Amino acid sequence: MPSLYADGLTCSIGCRPYDAETGWPLAPFHQQHPIRAGLNELRPGSLHVAVDIQARNGARVFAVQPGVAEVLAPNGPNARIQVGNYIYWHINPEVSTGELVIPFKTVLGTVMAGYGHMAFSEIGADGQYADPLRPEGSVLRPYVDRAAPVIGTPSVSSDGQVVVSAYDPQTFIRKTTYFTPVLAPAAIAYRLYDSQRVAVTPLEWSFRGTHLLQFAQRSLIYAPGAQAPGYDCFASRTVCIPHWSYRVTDGLAPPLPTTLEPGRYRLTIYAWDWADNTTALDTPLTLTTHGWKSIGHVPASLFSMPGYFERNLLLPSPPRAGTPVAPRPYRALPLAPSYNRRPMATSQQPRTTTSHQSPGTGGERMPAGHGQQPTVTAGQRSSTAISQPAPSTGGQAPPRSPKH
Repeated sequence: MPSLYADGLTCSIGCRPYDAETGWPLAPFHQQHPIRAGLNELRPGSLHVAVDIQARNGARVFAVQPGVAEVLAPNGPNARIQVGNYIYWHINPEVSTGELVIPFKTVLGTVMAGYGHMAFSEIGADGQYADPLRPEGSVLRPYVDRAAPVIGTPSVSSDGQVVVSAYDPQTFIRKTTYFTPVLAPAAIAYRLYDSQRVAVTPLEWSFRGTHLLQFAQRSLIYAPGAQAPGYDCFASRTVCIPHWSYRVTDGLAPPLPTTLEPGRYRLTIYAWDWADNTTALDTPLTLTTHGWKSIGHVPASLFSMPGYFERNLLLPSPPRAGTPVAPRPYRALPLAPSYNRRPMATSQQPRTTTSHQSPGTGGERMPAGHGQQPTVTAGQRSSTAISQPAPSTGGQAPPRSPKH
């Protein structure tokens, strides 16, 4: 199987920020900490822009890169501080803007009461949110996860839509006020084979999370009913179970073709996690003269929602030719250190711009209650090799994270 990270996009691997030090922003710095959410998980107002690190309320949070602190929001649900390329969310600040910070020594703040975690975002050299767990670029080491994702039984419609539930169990589990939950997969893809085991489609990526994907296309990635447990669950319960359901086909990936010869086929669905563990699940399908023989239940709302052939309608319209674009205001603060090179002298540093409003890490406060665990069986590993995949669609994120 190809690596999740071998998509050919800039900084899917590597691109480690200059002067960043290996370790976790919580003590003990050089031991693994449990993770409760990753990049691109669905939230009410955004896709998640951070890695959530499980911690006790009041735990001290430290920087992993030297620099000057900037308090982006001093209070509220998305209180956060930026130092260099990293943003530390859901903490009560103990530093002020302009204060010099030493990695693993300066206390940035403490985890806010009731949150039970802090969120850790990375801003890449292009000003976009990056994956803090990517190979050769992550400072969050050690990080070990040997458990592969689990894929449930897919549902298939006659017109080639496929929906599946999946989750990623973890091998590093701890209990604070709650047990470490399962994560959402980092990527899902599929391929269709005929009865002779010959591939009749290329490897099609339902989504590939090496970069932040676009919130506008969330309905092309997630199926109706997908949800995280939410703030209230983690604040009040010891076990919180998400429900992650995906549009395998007819979202960012094309639907199953209906123009093939009627007969028996095999659908193989693949899932990856952030440690690049993989799972494959084989499902036999039958194509008739009237379409695919249905399996399970595909939500009726999907038949009236934009799909693969309308996916571009969900993106913001580009400005018309000749339409003036309002200039963005400039910041007076120094530019964050760039990747793999030393920062310029202060007198030579250009000023960086402020973007539109940040989505935050994804709106931590959600209605009470939590998702139900999907009925999922372990995926059957396919013996069929996969060729090198095509690049995925990278999403856009705010260049900087301004105050709300």
